[in-house]
Amino acid sequence: MCGANENPKTTEKTAKRPTRRTARKPAARPNRPAPPPAPAPPPPSYVPHCSHHVSYLLTVLDRLVPVGTRCAVIGAPLNSNVGDSAIWLGQRALLGALGAEVRYACDLMSYDPAHLAACAPEGPIMLTGGGTLGDLWEDSQLLRERVLRDFPDRRIVQLPQSVHFTHHANLTRARRVFDAHPDLTLLLRDRHSLHRCRTVFEAPALLVPDLAFAVPPDALTGGAASHDVVWLARQDKESAQGPPAGRGGGPYVFDWAREATDAGWRQAKEALWRGRARALCRASSGDPVGAAPGLLAAYDGLARLQLARGCRLLTSGRVAVTDRLHGHVLGLLLALPHVLVPDRYGKIRSYWDTWTAHRPPAAPGATVAWAGTEAEARETAGRLLVDLP
Repeated sequence: MCGANENPKTTEKTAKRPTRRTARKPAARPNRPAPPPAPAPPPPSYVPHCSHHVSYLLTVLDRLVPVGTRCAVIGAPLNSNVGDSAIWLGQRALLGALGAEVRYACDLMSYDPAHLAACAPEGPIMLTGGGTLGDLWEDSQLLRERVLRDFPDRRIVQLPQSVHFTHHANLTRARRVFDAHPDLTLLLRDRHSLHRCRTVFEAPALLVPDLAFAVPPDALTGGAASHDVVWLARQDKESAQGPPAGRGGGPYVFDWAREATDAGWRQAKEALWRGRARALCRASSGDPVGAAPGLLAAYDGLARLQLARGCRLLTSGRVAVTDRLHGHVLGLLLALPHVLVPDRYGKIRSYWDTWTAHRPPAAPGATVAWAGTEAEARETAGRLLVDLP
């Protein structure tokens, strides 16, 4: 775990001293007229009872992404994890609200530094948010480090992440790459991750909420409840104890990483994948700039499709129990009463302690509770169910 296996910086290294970041000045651009002021961005669309999270995010991002910025976004999700799709749609909405224009986007398999340079020759590079900063999900971390090496002269913003390193060698490698970049900013979504990054890395680190709070309301399409309690249980390496034991009359248990099987949903997904393939063919044929809108449309469409599936699953219960962070975030957005249980690495507990634990019981939106065990979660879900009108 980052913290258990890391070696914090030595006293000499952690002592406050001038760095390239504090002394660095923007490079002069002679003989280039100043661009006209960009129009004021439209107000963002968000779920009203979560507006304070959106305001917080906009305040921080406004310092890093000036109005009218042309930028690149790395790490569009192609997987079936609904949380990654919610993050993607939230960050797209926030960048739009800031008046930023995304000129290049890629997924884990389609990153091409030459295409990025052609589409967005200047401006910040945004690394997508999530829970992949570390070595739990190695492909995402290796891409992150590659982008930092490929573009040492560009501002790079790591959008909100949770952090976990299991192996010291991976942490050491990441530290070497991160500390070599002169203009990297890390945004972290819980205090534990913030503390680790400030201890280990030289890059400025800021605390912000998860990006999924900025998902446009029209993407949050719930369904009718067909169960009293649903249990969204991780079935991957971040699960603390696997799905709950099946019992007669118990909750409906699922993991949204398993995709829908109905033909209509799969046909819609296949059509979006074909759109991605056409755009990548156009880019590889020498027109990456012309391919960018098609790629963004495919990424946005896939994210909406996955998010709609996740919302339907979550709202199929009158009360939910989950060890997934975005089960919590979507539960808040959808005003669905829910109970949180631990994941293996403490990610959801860290987020709870940072943002949710001190939430007033009478706050608008969903009732939320923490449970340390499966038995406690069942009991708490039962109480929430009784309290429903």
